[in-house]
Amino acid sequence: MGQEQAITDRATAGAAARLGASARDILLDAARDLMIEGGSSDVSLHAIARRAGVTAPLVKYYFGSKEGLLTALVEADTSRSLSQLQELLALDVSATQKLTLHVTGIIRNYARHPYLNGLLNRLVRDAGTEASERIKANFVEPLIHAQRRIIEEGIAAGEFRAIDPDHAYFLIVGACQYLFGTRVPFRDLMNGAPSQDTFVRTFTAEAVDFVLRALRAKP
Repeated sequence: MGQEQAITDRATAGAAARLGASARDILLDAARDLMIEGGSSDVSLHAIARRAGVTAPLVKYYFGSKEGLLTALVEADTSRSLSQLQELLALDVSATQKLTLHVTGIIRNYARHPYLNGLLNRLVRDAGTEASERIKANFVEPLIHAQRRIIEEGIAAGEFRAIDPDHAYFLIVGACQYLFGTRVPFRDLMNGAPSQDTFVRTFTAEAVDFVLRALRAKP
């Protein structure tokens, strides 16, 4: 058994060497494609490996486990958004303008990665795991803190009515992600609208207007 495992390990290392640095991206792209096509974050390692044209041991070679691959996928898909969020907080503009850009950014990210919310919930739900702690620390907490800061700035400036920033977080994120989290069951009912760029653009405008009207301070 040990000799067979050693042969498998050598074969896997050889395949990794042939694929080079692109192998990780190939595997992540395969996982993305399967999640979008299936409308679910529940995909198997073997399915990902087949789509990527490699063997399952190669997935474990690069990511250690399925959880490791999914965590790497979330980090890859959110890194740019988090960087932009920090830049947004530093802008010298009103809280209303910041929130407009923030809501637009959330929707655009979900439109690009419609599986993301389900994947985040799945990883964070397994409390105590390394993946759960990494996702909380590197994505969920920065997002919550950034949005809380925008809301508090708006309240202090008299732009927004008094509201619990934590309540606002769930209201805003819920409004932004629901369309994409339910795109499969609604696809036929709405003539495929949730997957159309024009629909996403008009939905973004309506969502921003909806959120700002709800938060606007009364004269």
